[in-house]
Amino acid sequence: MLELLRGRGRVIFKSRDALIYIFNIFTYAGTNPPEHKTHLYTLYATTANFICIFFCPFSFHMGYISSLDKLNKNELLSAIQNAVQVTGISIKVIVIIWYMKRLKKALAILDELDQNYTHTEDLMKIRKCVQTSCKIVAIFCIPYYGFEISTISLGVFQHRNPLSIWLPYFNIERTEWEYWCVVVWDIVVMFILLLHQLSIDTYPPVYISIMRTHMQLLVARVARLGKNREMSEDENYAKLLACIQTHRQIKYIANLVAPAISITLLVQFGTSATTMLNWFGAVEFPENIIAFAFFCCQLIQILRCSYMASNLIADCDQLPYAIFHFNWIDRERRYRKTILFFIQRAQIPLRFSCLKLFYVNLATGISIGKFAFSIYTLLQKTGANSKPQ
Repeated sequence: MLELLRGRGRVIFKSRDALIYIFNIFTYAGTNPPEHKTHLYTLYATTANFICIFFCPFSFHMGYISSLDKLNKNELLSAIQNAVQVTGISIKVIVIIWYMKRLKKALAILDELDQNYTHTEDLMKIRKCVQTSCKIVAIFCIPYYGFEISTISLGVFQHRNPLSIWLPYFNIERTEWEYWCVVVWDIVVMFILLLHQLSIDTYPPVYISIMRTHMQLLVARVARLGKNREMSEDENYAKLLACIQTHRQIKYIANLVAPAISITLLVQFGTSATTMLNWFGAVEFPENIIAFAFFCCQLIQILRCSYMASNLIADCDQLPYAIFHFNWIDRERRYRKTILFFIQRAQIPLRFSCLKLFYVNLATGISIGKFAFSIYTLLQKTGANSKPQ
């Protein structure tokens, strides 16, 4: 699989290759069962999803509630932040399980889209998209699991429960072996949670990147229409219909993945604002370093997705201009009528929204920081964040 990152050892890249890492992580996390799944995998997936969806949100919230008299302010805020994040992860996992068939259905359509491109420059665009998408997933592993290492290490260094979660029948203050059992449990649970977080946070920009690539390829195809004088009217008309079909398929992929992206991004925006508010609020060193590191992970993901969504809109805006400027005035009547229909359909860009509350773009991503900073300023002015004398 590393040849997808380096681009060596492979001659032809397919668009579905950009999603190999994503779906492999989904499989490891238990949300994407293989075609020939075994009873052992079913048991593993059921256990992992039960822990993530049901047990973790309950235990994280019970952890800080049951230890209110033992945790200081910094530890309490960090525990609440972790509980909010875990609750958000459980919601996103449910969404991914529900929409997994739709996400996988897009793969067959991508194969159909790839059949339209045989030119070297077109294949190079697909290759670059695959390499970039796989690098996004690989690079995101570093900050996410760096956050786990720093969180667990700080907890062990301070000899406390790293995640401040509730685990029945275990008391870290009673015996040393119970403490280390809790630490090992925290490591395993956090690894599974971050595995879910990694896959769910990286699939939106990867899907949008694939749609961007095919929209750019479509614009280039439309610009080449009618330039081959050796083609007959029927052949030119067939090429035009093929472009319209490609545009319809790209929009169909967007409609397939839009519901999942809509909900997961809305949860991501909310949890990111909570993390930033916690970081601005009152967490002190060294907990503020960990909160800042995790917020950077989320911020990179959100800005990347918002950036890709904004660029997708810009690429869609290029399609009507490409349709209008190629030579179609002198064509037969059916060709001109089809062109008018194509221009009308192409003027509607592909936009992603969060439950139709707001669109996903760079302005929305930047507004997260403004929102958190505004809340922090309000708390400072009202004295809600001041330390007791």
